Amino acid sequence: MMIADVIQFNEFLDSTIDPKNLDEDFITSRQVELEDISKHSDAAYLPLVALSYAKLLELTVLLTGKCADNCQIVEFGDLVVNPRHMDVCILNTRLVQEDYGVTDCVPLWFKRQVRARIGSHYAEDLGRMVVDPALLVQFLDEGLLLRTEKKERHGRLSDQFRYCVSDDPQSAFSAYVEEGKQNTHNPGKVLGCGRARTVCHHVASWLADSTVLNIVKGALKTDLVAILRGVMSTDYLNEIDKKFEKAFSSMNYVSMARKNFVNFPYDDDVNISEWAEINNALCHFNLDGYAVIQSELDKILSSPYYRSHLLDVSLYNAPLSQGSSSPQVVRSIM
Repeated sequence: MMIADVIQFNEFLDSTIDPKNLDEDFITSRQVELEDISKHSDAAYLPLVALSYAKLLELTVLLTGKCADNCQIVEFGDLVVNPRHMDVCILNTRLVQEDYGVTDCVPLWFKRQVRARIGSHYAEDLGRMVVDPALLVQFLDEGLLLRTEKKERHGRLSDQFRYCVSDDPQSAFSAYVEEGKQNTHNPGKVLGCGRARTVCHHVASWLADSTVLNIVKGALKTDLVAILRGVMSTDYLNEIDKKFEKAFSSMNYVSMARKNFVNFPYDDDVNISEWAEINNALCHFNLDGYAVIQSELDKILSSPYYRSHLLDVSLYNAPLSQGSSSPQVVRSIM
């Protein structure tokens, strides 16, 4: 990476920001561009790359606060919780049970297989599985996976998979369908998840016993914080955490309909005596944090020996030779 690349990226970012029309797609598109720059970056440019990612995080904070103050629950959830891409990995339960003699939880057995093959690169959190997609292809070739299917971002898994027909006619899903037929007078309800609540039970059971979830791309906030942890200073990340906590509090306040109005903070229906409470509850985030990050970038570009207080000291203490990418800091960004 040439310095010109990161300068051009930041100039474009600065010139195209529109706080009134800022959305997740804009930040995600800039993240993809920055990731491409990072892949070809020399370790010596890590401070510039890190601060560029921090600017995207500041925009995410701004947008999260805006969504919270306006009670945009779906958009808020997408930014901080809801993964941007999650795959449902459908397991070949019959093969696992018969050929491998597995009698207990098939998804747990499969996760143990993943752990055994990739060791420390495996991570598990609340039932999710995070692995290299190439490994999933390997399991697919071996017949342990029937297929992977991208989950619809909004909506329930049981709704998306209610009409699922497995590649294996002897699969566990067929068994759950047959079980449903035996337990209802209306077989037509077996695969429905709308008005027939018992059907959801069978689809949910099949999902729990025959699938694992793989988060390919996390929520924007989760991704950016993970990239910058160990790169930005602890004090800076703590301040970011406080802002997200403030956004959660604002969302709770507004969603309770105590002061739920479109054009916040005031209108004719809000008493002057309540203004202080409203101001304290809502975020009212702005671009001040973004401007501070840009100021630090400018100082580094003007003086290569300048050490930003916003960056973790390990970024400067680690040996960064030409073409090297040794420390954890490098791996987290690149």
